[in-house]
Amino acid sequence: MSGPGGAANGRGFGPACAKPAPGRSRRHWLLGLAIGLAAGLALPASAAAIDEFPVPGGGNPGGITAGPDGALWFTQEGSSEIGRITTSGTVTNEFPVPTNASPATVPALDQIVTGPDGALWFTQPRDNQIGRMTTSGVLTNEFTVPTPNSQPEAITVGPDGNIWFTGFLINQIGRITLSGVISEFGPTGAGPSDIVTGPDGALWFTEAFASTIGRITPAGAITNHFPVTAGSEPSGITHGAGAFWFTESNANAIGKITTSGEVAEYSGTGAGPSAIAVGRDGALWFTESEANTIGRITSGGAITNHFQVPTAGSQPSDMTPGPDGALWFTEYAGNNIGRVDTSPATFVPPPPPPPISAPRSSGPKKSTKRACKVPKVKRLSVSKAKKRLKKAKCKYRVRGRGYVVSTSPKAGKRTTKTVQVKAKKRGRAAGAARAVR
Repeated sequence: MSGPGGAANGRGFGPACAKPAPGRSRRHWLLGLAIGLAAGLALPASAAAIDEFPVPGGGNPGGITAGPDGALWFTQEGSSEIGRITTSGTVTNEFPVPTNASPATVPALDQIVTGPDGALWFTQPRDNQIGRMTTSGVLTNEFTVPTPNSQPEAITVGPDGNIWFTGFLINQIGRITLSGVISEFGPTGAGPSDIVTGPDGALWFTEAFASTIGRITPAGAITNHFPVTAGSEPSGITHGAGAFWFTESNANAIGKITTSGEVAEYSGTGAGPSAIAVGRDGALWFTESEANTIGRITSGGAITNHFQVPTAGSQPSDMTPGPDGALWFTEYAGNNIGRVDTSPATFVPPPPPPPISAPRSSGPKKSTKRACKVPKVKRLSVSKAKKRLKKAKCKYRVRGRGYVVSTSPKAGKRTTKTVQVKAKKRGRAAGAARAVR
Protein backbone atom coordinates (compact mmCIF):
# COMPACT_ATOMS: atom_id res chain seq x y z
CA MET A 1 0.00 0.00 0.00
CA SER A 2 7.24 5.23 -1.66
CA GLY A 3 8.81 8.33 -2.88
CA PRO A 4 10.34 11.60 -1.68
CA GLY A 5 8.42 13.90 0.63
CA GLY A 6 7.86 14.94 4.20
CA ALA A 7 9.83 17.33 6.35
CA ALA A 8 12.91 17.33 4.12
CA ASN A 9 11.26 19.37 1.41
CA GLY A 10 9.28 21.60 3.74
CA ARG A 11 5.83 20.25 2.90
CA GLY A 12 3.19 19.81 5.54
CA PHE A 13 4.48 22.15 8.26
CA GLY A 14 1.69 24.64 7.78
CA PRO A 15 -2.05 24.22 8.33
CA ALA A 16 -3.94 22.03 5.91
CA CYS A 17 -6.25 23.49 3.34
CA ALA A 18 -9.65 21.86 3.63
CA LYS A 19 -11.55 21.13 0.43
CA PRO A 20 -15.32 21.46 0.48
CA ALA A 21 -16.91 18.04 0.20
CA PRO A 22 -19.79 17.39 -2.19
CA GLY A 23 -23.04 18.93 -0.98
CA ARG A 24 -21.45 21.17 1.70
CA SER A 25 -21.85 24.93 1.74
CA ARG A 26 -18.92 27.32 1.39
CA ARG A 27 -19.80 28.77 4.81
CA HIS A 28 -19.23 25.39 6.48
CA TRP A 29 -16.01 24.93 4.53
CA LEU A 30 -14.65 28.35 5.59
CA LEU A 31 -15.54 27.64 9.21
CA GLY A 32 -13.65 24.35 9.08
CA LEU A 33 -10.68 26.05 7.45
CA ALA A 34 -10.57 28.70 10.19
CA ILE A 35 -10.60 26.02 12.90
CA GLY A 36 -7.79 24.17 11.11
CA LEU A 37 -5.71 27.34 10.84
CA ALA A 38 -6.10 28.10 14.53
CA ALA A 39 -5.13 24.57 15.50
CA GLY A 40 -2.11 24.63 13.20
CA LEU A 41 -0.78 27.90 14.62
CA ALA A 42 -0.94 26.47 18.14
CA LEU A 43 1.56 23.70 17.36
CA PRO A 44 5.16 24.21 16.22
CA ALA A 45 6.75 21.94 13.63
CA SER A 46 8.60 19.18 15.43
CA ALA A 47 10.18 15.78 14.95
CA ALA A 48 9.24 12.53 16.65
CA ALA A 49 11.59 9.65 17.36
CA ILE A 50 10.94 6.66 15.11
CA ASP A 51 12.43 3.30 16.07
CA GLU A 52 12.68 0.38 13.66
CA PHE A 53 12.99 -3.31 14.46
CA PRO A 54 13.92 -5.77 11.70
CA VAL A 55 11.77 -8.82 11.01
CA PRO A 56 14.31 -11.69 10.70
CA GLY A 57 12.34 -13.63 8.11
CA GLY A 58 11.28 -10.56 6.12
CA GLY A 59 8.13 -11.60 4.32
CA ASN A 60 6.59 -8.12 3.76
CA PRO A 61 4.85 -7.16 7.04
CA GLY A 62 1.29 -6.01 6.37
CA GLY A 63 -1.40 -5.80 9.06
CA ILE A 64 -0.63 -5.21 12.76
CA THR A 65 -2.64 -5.29 16.01
CA ALA A 66 -2.12 -5.16 19.76
CA GLY A 67 -2.40 -8.69 21.16
CA PRO A 68 -4.02 -9.80 24.43
CA ASP A 69 -0.58 -10.80 25.74
CA GLY A 70 0.93 -7.30 25.83
CA ALA A 71 2.81 -7.77 22.53
CA LEU A 72 2.14 -6.73 18.91
CA TRP A 73 1.13 -9.27 16.27
CA PHE A 74 1.51 -8.78 12.52
CA THR A 75 0.91 -10.55 9.23
CA GLN A 76 3.64 -11.23 6.67
CA GLU A 77 1.92 -10.93 3.31
CA GLY A 78 4.66 -12.49 1.22
CA SER A 79 5.85 -15.37 3.42
CA SER A 80 2.43 -16.32 4.87
CA GLU A 81 3.43 -16.03 8.53
CA ILE A 82 2.05 -14.43 11.67
CA GLY A 83 4.73 -12.58 13.62
CA ARG A 84 4.96 -11.46 17.24
CA ILE A 85 7.04 -8.55 18.56
CA THR A 86 7.41 -7.34 22.15
CA THR A 87 7.16 -3.67 23.09
CA SER A 88 10.93 -3.72 23.59
CA GLY A 89 11.31 -4.54 19.88
CA THR A 90 12.15 -8.24 19.95
CA VAL A 91 10.53 -10.43 17.31
CA THR A 92 9.94 -13.63 19.26
CA ASN A 93 8.04 -15.77 16.77
CA GLU A 94 7.01 -16.14 13.14
CA PHE A 95 4.29 -18.79 12.87
CA PRO A 96 3.61 -20.23 9.37
CA VAL A 97 0.12 -20.30 7.88
CA PRO A 98 -0.54 -22.80 5.04
CA THR A 99 -1.46 -21.15 1.76
CA ASN A 100 -1.86 -21.94 -1.92
CA ALA A 101 1.09 -21.05 -4.11
CA SER A 102 -1.03 -19.13 -6.59
CA PRO A 103 -2.14 -16.68 -7.66
CA ALA A 104 1.10 -15.12 -6.46
CA THR A 105 -0.30 -11.67 -7.30
CA VAL A 106 -2.71 -11.92 -4.34
CA PRO A 107 -1.26 -11.57 -0.79
CA ALA A 108 -1.28 -14.71 1.33
CA LEU A 109 -2.29 -12.71 4.42
CA ASP A 110 -3.53 -9.16 4.93
CA GLN A 111 -5.09 -7.63 8.08
CA ILE A 112 -5.22 -8.94 11.68
CA VAL A 113 -7.21 -8.20 14.85
CA THR A 114 -7.53 -9.53 18.39
CA GLY A 115 -10.92 -11.16 18.88
CA PRO A 116 -13.16 -11.12 21.97
CA ASP A 117 -12.04 -14.73 22.57
CA GLY A 118 -8.40 -13.68 23.05
CA ALA A 119 -7.28 -15.22 19.74
CA LEU A 120 -5.82 -13.57 16.63
CA TRP A 121 -8.14 -13.38 13.63
CA PHE A 122 -6.78 -12.50 10.19
CA THR A 123 -7.74 -12.35 6.51
CA GLN A 124 -6.30 -14.67 3.85
CA PRO A 125 -7.01 -13.04 0.44
CA ARG A 126 -5.26 -15.70 -1.64
CA ASP A 127 -7.18 -18.61 -0.09
CA ASN A 128 -10.47 -16.71 0.40
CA GLN A 129 -10.43 -17.55 4.11
CA ILE A 130 -10.53 -16.08 7.61
CA GLY A 131 -7.90 -17.58 9.92
CA ARG A 132 -7.77 -17.95 13.70
CA MET A 133 -4.58 -18.45 15.75
CA THR A 134 -3.97 -18.63 19.49
CA THR A 135 -1.23 -16.57 21.15
CA SER A 136 0.78 -19.80 21.49
CA GLY A 137 0.91 -19.96 17.69
CA VAL A 138 -1.61 -22.74 17.18
CA LEU A 139 -3.63 -22.28 13.98
CA THR A 140 -7.02 -23.55 15.08
CA ASN A 141 -9.13 -22.80 12.00
CA GLU A 142 -9.20 -21.44 8.47
CA PHE A 143 -12.82 -20.62 7.60
CA THR A 144 -13.66 -20.38 3.89
CA VAL A 145 -15.74 -17.41 2.74
CA PRO A 146 -18.82 -18.78 0.88
CA THR A 147 -18.49 -16.52 -2.19
CA PRO A 148 -15.44 -17.59 -4.25
CA ASN A 149 -12.62 -15.14 -4.93
CA SER A 150 -13.99 -12.55 -2.49
CA GLN A 151 -10.46 -11.51 -1.45
CA PRO A 152 -11.12 -10.63 2.22
CA GLU A 153 -8.87 -7.76 3.33
CA ALA A 154 -9.70 -5.59 6.36
CA ILE A 155 -10.96 -7.09 9.62
CA THR A 156 -12.31 -5.72 12.91
CA VAL A 157 -14.40 -6.60 15.97
CA GLY A 158 -18.00 -5.47 15.61
CA PRO A 159 -20.31 -3.97 18.25
CA ASP A 160 -22.10 -7.34 18.40
CA GLY A 161 -18.96 -9.28 19.47
CA ASN A 162 -18.54 -10.91 16.05
CA ILE A 163 -15.69 -10.46 13.59
CA TRP A 164 -16.40 -8.32 10.50
CA PHE A 165 -14.37 -8.11 7.30
CA THR A 166 -14.43 -6.57 3.82
CA GLY A 167 -14.82 -8.61 0.62
CA PHE A 168 -12.76 -6.38 -1.67
CA LEU A 169 -13.42 -8.08 -5.01
CA ILE A 170 -17.10 -8.90 -4.56
CA ASN A 171 -18.25 -5.61 -2.99
CA GLN A 172 -19.57 -7.20 0.18
CA ILE A 173 -19.12 -6.97 3.94
CA GLY A 174 -18.69 -10.26 5.78
CA ARG A 175 -19.45 -11.31 9.36
CA ILE A 176 -18.04 -14.37 11.10
CA THR A 177 -19.10 -15.59 14.52
CA LEU A 178 -16.53 -16.91 17.00
CA SER A 179 -17.74 -20.41 16.10
CA GLY A 180 -16.98 -19.79 12.41
CA VAL A 181 -20.41 -19.14 10.85
CA ILE A 182 -20.01 -16.65 7.99
CA SER A 183 -22.66 -14.31 6.56
CA GLU A 184 -22.20 -11.86 3.69
CA PHE A 185 -24.02 -8.58 3.06
CA GLY A 186 -24.07 -6.32 0.03
CA PRO A 187 -23.59 -5.01 -2.43
CA THR A 188 -21.49 -2.20 -1.07
CA GLY A 189 -19.93 0.51 -3.17
CA ALA A 190 -16.98 -0.67 -5.26
CA GLY A 191 -13.83 -1.88 -3.51
CA PRO A 192 -14.64 -1.95 0.25
CA SER A 193 -11.22 -1.53 1.86
CA ASP A 194 -11.08 -0.84 5.62
CA ILE A 195 -13.71 -1.16 8.34
CA VAL A 196 -14.15 0.07 11.94
CA THR A 197 -16.81 0.03 14.66
CA GLY A 198 -18.40 3.41 15.42
CA PRO A 199 -19.98 4.94 18.55
CA ASP A 200 -23.43 4.65 16.97
CA GLY A 201 -23.48 0.84 17.21
CA ALA A 202 -22.80 0.39 13.49
CA LEU A 203 -19.72 -0.33 11.40
CA TRP A 204 -18.26 2.18 8.94
CA PHE A 205 -16.07 1.32 5.98
CA THR A 206 -14.17 2.93 3.11
CA GLU A 207 -15.13 2.16 -0.52
CA ALA A 208 -11.98 2.83 -2.54
CA PHE A 209 -13.25 2.59 -6.09
CA ALA A 210 -16.62 4.21 -5.36
CA SER A 211 -14.99 7.11 -3.42
CA THR A 212 -17.57 6.76 -0.67
CA ILE A 213 -17.81 5.94 3.04
CA GLY A 214 -20.33 3.19 3.85
CA ARG A 215 -22.29 2.28 6.99
CA ILE A 216 -23.67 -1.14 7.95
CA THR A 217 -25.66 -2.20 11.00
CA PRO A 218 -24.91 -5.39 12.98
CA ALA A 219 -28.02 -6.87 11.35
CA GLY A 220 -26.38 -6.45 7.94
CA ALA A 221 -28.36 -3.48 6.63
CA ILE A 222 -26.21 -1.11 4.56
CA THR A 223 -27.84 2.23 5.30
CA ASN A 224 -25.62 4.85 3.65
CA HIS A 225 -22.92 5.57 1.08
CA PHE A 226 -21.55 9.07 1.78
CA PRO A 227 -19.62 10.56 -1.19
CA VAL A 228 -16.15 12.08 -0.90
CA THR A 229 -13.96 13.61 -3.61
CA ALA A 230 -14.25 11.58 -6.81
CA GLY A 231 -11.22 9.41 -7.52
CA SER A 232 -9.71 9.98 -4.07
CA GLU A 233 -9.75 6.25 -3.23
CA PRO A 234 -10.47 6.33 0.55
CA SER A 235 -8.44 3.63 2.28
CA GLY A 236 -7.77 3.38 6.06
CA ILE A 237 -10.38 4.49 8.61
CA THR A 238 -10.49 4.96 12.39
CA HIS A 239 -12.68 6.68 14.97
CA GLY A 240 -11.39 9.37 17.31
CA ALA A 241 -11.70 13.03 18.28
CA GLY A 242 -15.47 12.88 17.79
CA ALA A 243 -15.51 11.65 14.18
CA PHE A 244 -14.34 9.03 11.72
CA TRP A 245 -11.03 9.88 10.05
CA PHE A 246 -9.92 8.27 6.81
CA THR A 247 -7.08 8.48 4.32
CA GLU A 248 -7.53 9.35 0.64
CA SER A 249 -4.65 7.52 -1.00
CA ASN A 250 -5.11 8.91 -4.50
CA ALA A 251 -5.75 12.52 -3.44
CA ASN A 252 -3.00 12.84 -0.79
CA ALA A 253 -5.57 13.99 1.73
CA ILE A 254 -7.21 13.10 5.05
CA GLY A 255 -10.98 13.02 5.37
CA LYS A 256 -13.30 13.36 8.35
CA ILE A 257 -16.94 12.28 8.58
CA THR A 258 -19.40 12.50 11.47
CA THR A 259 -22.05 9.90 12.22
CA SER A 260 -24.58 12.24 10.59
CA GLY A 261 -22.60 12.17 7.35
CA GLU A 262 -20.94 15.62 7.40
CA VAL A 263 -17.69 15.38 5.43
CA ALA A 264 -14.55 17.53 5.54
CA GLU A 265 -11.34 16.84 3.59
CA TYR A 266 -7.85 18.20 4.25
CA SER A 267 -5.18 18.15 1.55
CA GLY A 268 -1.41 18.25 2.03
CA THR A 269 -0.35 14.79 3.16
CA GLY A 270 2.71 13.03 1.81
CA ALA A 271 2.18 10.70 -1.12
CA GLY A 272 -0.03 7.67 -0.65
CA PRO A 273 -1.57 7.99 2.83
CA SER A 274 -2.90 4.58 3.88
CA ALA A 275 -3.52 3.57 7.53
CA ILE A 276 -4.59 6.00 10.28
CA ALA A 277 -4.80 5.79 14.10
CA VAL A 278 -5.30 8.04 17.15
CA GLY A 279 -2.14 9.04 19.07
CA ARG A 280 -1.98 9.65 22.79
CA ASP A 281 -1.57 13.37 22.06
CA GLY A 282 -5.16 13.39 20.76
CA ALA A 283 -4.10 13.91 17.14
CA LEU A 284 -4.48 11.52 14.21
CA TRP A 285 -1.35 9.84 12.85
CA PHE A 286 -1.11 8.11 9.49
CA THR A 287 1.30 6.21 7.27
CA GLU A 288 2.38 7.83 3.99
CA SER A 289 3.44 4.78 2.01
CA GLU A 290 4.81 6.41 -1.12
CA ALA A 291 6.48 9.32 0.72
CA ASN A 292 8.07 6.95 3.30
CA THR A 293 6.87 9.15 6.14
CA ILE A 294 4.50 9.19 9.12
CA GLY A 295 2.06 12.11 9.10
CA ARG A 296 0.17 13.92 11.87
CA ILE A 297 -3.09 15.88 11.68
CA THR A 298 -4.81 17.68 14.55
CA SER A 299 -8.47 17.21 15.41
CA GLY A 300 -8.96 20.68 13.90
CA GLY A 301 -7.73 19.48 10.51
CA ALA A 302 -4.19 20.93 10.50
CA ILE A 303 -1.55 18.64 9.00
CA THR A 304 1.43 19.62 11.16
CA ASN A 305 4.17 17.06 10.47
CA HIS A 306 5.71 14.48 8.16
CA PHE A 307 8.26 12.34 10.03
CA GLN A 308 10.78 10.53 7.83
CA VAL A 309 11.03 6.76 8.30
CA PRO A 310 14.77 5.92 8.67
CA THR A 311 14.81 3.05 6.16
CA ALA A 312 14.54 4.46 2.66
CA GLY A 313 11.72 3.13 0.50
CA SER A 314 10.25 1.11 3.38
CA GLN A 315 6.60 1.70 2.39
CA PRO A 316 5.00 2.14 5.85
CA SER A 317 1.67 0.34 5.67
CA ASP A 318 -0.64 -0.52 8.59
CA MET A 319 -0.67 1.23 12.00
CA THR A 320 -2.11 0.50 15.46
CA PRO A 321 -1.86 1.82 19.04
CA GLY A 322 0.41 -0.44 21.11
CA PRO A 323 0.14 -1.57 24.74
CA ASP A 324 2.92 0.92 25.60
CA GLY A 325 0.94 3.92 24.35
CA ALA A 326 3.06 4.40 21.22
CA LEU A 327 1.89 3.81 17.66
CA TRP A 328 3.35 0.79 15.87
CA PHE A 329 3.43 0.33 12.10
CA THR A 330 4.59 -2.17 9.50
CA GLU A 331 7.14 -1.47 6.76
CA TYR A 332 6.10 -3.59 3.79
CA ALA A 333 9.21 -3.14 1.64
CA GLY A 334 11.63 -2.42 4.52
CA ASN A 335 10.76 -5.66 6.35
CA ASN A 336 10.72 -3.77 9.65
CA ILE A 337 8.26 -3.01 12.40
CA GLY A 338 8.28 0.69 13.28
CA ARG A 339 7.40 2.53 16.48
CA VAL A 340 6.64 6.24 16.92
CA ASP A 341 6.06 7.83 20.32
CA THR A 342 3.21 10.30 20.00
CA SER A 343 3.57 11.82 23.47
CA PRO A 344 4.11 15.62 23.15
CA ALA A 345 7.01 15.39 25.63
CA THR A 346 9.03 13.35 23.12
CA PHE A 347 9.01 16.02 20.42
CA VAL A 348 12.30 17.79 19.59
CA PRO A 349 12.94 20.57 17.06
CA PRO A 350 13.62 19.25 13.54
CA PRO A 351 17.11 19.64 12.06
CA PRO A 352 17.51 22.41 9.46
CA PRO A 353 17.25 21.27 5.82
CA PRO A 354 20.59 20.74 4.02
CA PRO A 355 21.76 23.63 1.81
CA ILE A 356 21.03 23.35 -1.90
CA SER A 357 24.11 23.78 -4.06
CA ALA A 358 25.04 23.07 -7.67
CA PRO A 359 27.11 19.91 -8.21
CA ARG A 360 30.80 20.45 -8.94
CA SER A 361 32.51 18.97 -11.96
CA SER A 362 35.37 16.61 -11.05
CA GLY A 363 36.94 14.79 -13.96
CA PRO A 364 35.23 12.74 -16.66
CA LYS A 365 31.48 12.38 -16.44
CA LYS A 366 30.19 9.12 -15.10
CA SER A 367 27.21 7.30 -16.49
CA THR A 368 23.98 9.05 -15.57
CA LYS A 369 21.90 5.90 -15.98
CA ARG A 370 19.99 5.58 -12.70
CA ALA A 371 18.42 2.51 -11.20
CA CYS A 372 14.85 2.94 -10.00
CA LYS A 373 13.28 1.04 -7.12
CA VAL A 374 10.13 -0.68 -8.36
CA PRO A 375 7.16 0.51 -6.25
CA LYS A 376 4.33 -1.74 -5.10
CA VAL A 377 1.59 -1.42 -7.73
CA LYS A 378 -0.17 -4.80 -7.65
CA ARG A 379 -3.97 -4.55 -7.54
CA LEU A 380 -3.86 -0.86 -8.48
CA SER A 381 -5.55 0.51 -11.55
CA VAL A 382 -3.23 1.02 -14.51
CA SER A 383 -3.58 4.81 -14.26
CA LYS A 384 -2.57 4.86 -10.60
CA ALA A 385 0.25 2.37 -11.22
CA LYS A 386 1.64 4.67 -13.91
CA LYS A 387 1.67 7.58 -11.43
CA ARG A 388 3.65 5.56 -8.90
CA LEU A 389 6.11 4.32 -11.52
CA LYS A 390 6.66 7.85 -12.82
CA LYS A 391 7.19 9.10 -9.25
CA ALA A 392 9.80 6.37 -8.73
CA LYS A 393 11.39 7.48 -12.06
CA CYS A 394 11.02 4.01 -13.56
CA LYS A 395 10.73 3.31 -17.27
CA TYR A 396 7.77 1.02 -17.78
CA ARG A 397 5.72 -0.86 -20.35
CA VAL A 398 2.11 -1.84 -19.64
CA ARG A 399 0.53 -4.89 -21.21
CA GLY A 400 -3.20 -5.31 -20.75
CA ARG A 401 -5.90 -3.13 -19.21
CA GLY A 402 -7.68 -2.84 -15.89
CA TYR A 403 -5.68 -3.63 -12.75
CA VAL A 404 -2.05 -4.64 -12.26
CA VAL A 405 -1.47 -8.34 -11.53
CA SER A 406 2.35 -8.47 -11.73
CA THR A 407 5.54 -6.53 -12.42
CA SER A 408 8.93 -7.66 -13.59
CA PRO A 409 11.14 -7.01 -11.66
CA LYS A 410 9.05 -7.38 -8.49
CA ALA A 411 8.30 -4.54 -6.06
CA GLY A 412 11.31 -3.47 -3.99
CA LYS A 413 13.89 -4.49 -6.63
CA ARG A 414 16.19 -1.93 -8.28
CA THR A 415 16.59 -1.90 -12.05
CA THR A 416 17.88 0.26 -14.90
CA LYS A 417 15.73 -1.64 -17.37
CA THR A 418 12.12 -1.11 -18.35
CA VAL A 419 9.64 -2.41 -15.76
CA GLN A 420 7.22 -4.81 -17.41
CA VAL A 421 3.70 -4.31 -16.04
CA LYS A 422 0.98 -6.89 -16.66
CA ALA A 423 -2.66 -5.87 -16.16
CA LYS A 424 -6.01 -7.62 -16.43
CA LYS A 425 -9.61 -6.56 -16.21
CA ARG A 426 -11.44 -7.65 -13.08
CA GLY A 427 -14.43 -9.85 -13.76
CA ARG A 428 -15.24 -13.42 -14.58
CA ALA A 429 -12.38 -13.64 -17.03
CA ALA A 430 -9.96 -12.76 -14.22
CA GLY A 431 -11.48 -15.25 -11.83
CA ALA A 432 -13.50 -12.81 -9.77
CA ALA A 433 -17.04 -13.62 -8.78
CA ARG A 434 -18.15 -10.14 -9.68
CA ALA A 435 -16.59 -7.28 -11.57
CA VAL A 436 -15.40 -4.35 -9.52
CA ARG A 437 -17.46 -1.45 -10.70
